[in-house]
Amino acid sequence: MAELMCPLAGTARTRNLAIRVETLMALSRVFSAGGEKLEQTLAGLIEAYRKWLKEKAGDQKEDRELLDQLLKVQAEDDKKRWVYEFNRLFIGPQSPPAPPYESVYRHGERQVMQESTLDVRRWYRSQGLSLAGQSNEPDDFIATELEFAAYLLTQALKREQRNQPKKAEAYIENYNAFCQEHLAAWLPGFVKALSASAREPFYLALGEIIQRVVVPVR
Repeated sequence: MAELMCPLAGTARTRNLAIRVETLMALSRVFSAGGEKLEQTLAGLIEAYRKWLKEKAGDQKEDRELLDQLLKVQAEDDKKRWVYEFNRLFIGPQSPPAPPYESVYRHGERQVMQESTLDVRRWYRSQGLSLAGQSNEPDDFIATELEFAAYLLTQALKREQRNQPKKAEAYIENYNAFCQEHLAAWLPGFVKALSASAREPFYLALGEIIQRVVVPVR
């Protein structure tokens, strides 16, 4: 991390933002890399979630139980089950029980590329962003939305490090608005579908972690 240029309160804030960014990106990579890369992305998620727990105040019993669950899964020998379950839950070939796309949960038709997808695209464009290359995924793919949330907090973090609190706050407000308008509007439904359908403990823990981590900045 770059040298911090803020007073003590600012230092704590930059640390909190940095950990949020790392955890959001770790969750994003779980979905973007796919089932074949789960061994690597799980390791990144465990490292990020450990830091998130150290930063979190209050009762951490359930959070630590989730971390223990991730570590238990990481120690398993038969990791092929993870790949199969990832594909069954999120990809197919049959209709996946927990599609990782916002529009599926917002419009009651289990279809992608709905109005919410276009609004997400408008959010990306408002920050001068677009999907890289010829992506096969819609704009409201969970990995992309989580990466965008991490991007907004990364920009806030940079402004905090430059001692530009007003500019940092503007990015945090954008992050909170994006959470409210999009992530918070569909992730509970996604996690519910995931919890009802998952046959492997890793995916149950993943849903719980998403619920805890993807929250507004207070």
